[in-house]
Amino acid sequence: MKRNRLLSLALLAAAAVIIFFTVLRTRTPGVASHEPVEPVPVIPTPVVEGEPDAATNQLGQAGTAVIPAEKLPVGWQDFRTITEQERLDRVTAAMENHALSADVLVFFEKEIFNRQHWDVTRNNMANALVWQESPNPCLHERFAKMLADESESPVWRDYCLQFLSECLKTSSDPKAIQSLLIRYAQGKDGLAGTAIVNVGLQEAAGRMKPDETFSQQLEAQLADPEVVLPTKLSILAMIGKRNDVRLLPLVRTYATNTTDSLRRCAIATLGQIGAPSDLPLIRAGLTDPNRSVQMAAEAALKAMDRRK
Repeated sequence: MKRNRLLSLALLAAAAVIIFFTVLRTRTPGVASHEPVEPVPVIPTPVVEGEPDAATNQLGQAGTAVIPAEKLPVGWQDFRTITEQERLDRVTAAMENHALSADVLVFFEKEIFNRQHWDVTRNNMANALVWQESPNPCLHERFAKMLADESESPVWRDYCLQFLSECLKTSSDPKAIQSLLIRYAQGKDGLAGTAIVNVGLQEAAGRMKPDETFSQQLEAQLADPEVVLPTKLSILAMIGKRNDVRLLPLVRTYATNTTDSLRRCAIATLGQIGAPSDLPLIRAGLTDPNRSVQMAAEAALKAMDRRK
């Protein structure tokens, strides 16, 4: 979230391109990939057969309860009838207001669950919520609920992990967030990579302190052929970020991997925490057939020089 906030890995510039386009995709306002759609009709209010509405206690024809029309915040009354592009634009504008009214905040907390919206619209509503000067200390519960819902898209669940991490600094239950990040970091899918990156971010900020088993876990995941590629890239970056020199032998094996992105990230990590004996591996990257690997090697050599 936080306007293209990337890991401060100056020595992992080439690796960060892959990792953060994968992990931190739409944390800032942007133009949705969808074409603008025609105005949609008002979402009908629910009708309960045979039961009176609690507010009006009135029955319509055939015993059908008449539920009052939805009450939207001031300035948002037409939200159901405008195009999705217009909704996105309005939400993006509101996102810059860090002191939104209580009724708008309640509205956004409800609407982030609405899958009829584009992901970027939901994303920017979530940004608005976490960027408040006094955010809801229980906001993490909303993201945890959507994260646990496997019927949500993998992309949105990935976002929820990131927003959970953002909530940590103001949450009423930081231990619950820490436990979720650690739990999801143990997987083999893409969510694990996102969780690993955010554990690293929170560790660097002093809000989390993973125990020794976290390093052992990263080692096992990196060696596991069933762990997906984006997560392995995240692990390689985290090894450098955490200065985990114990895992250097494993990092070296990836410097000659057949996958370009793994070579690139491994070489970048060697530049950050490698020993002088790793210079031949790094220099070999200068003649790699993949240009991004060459660039990572060039940056790694400069990093090694700065560490002398």
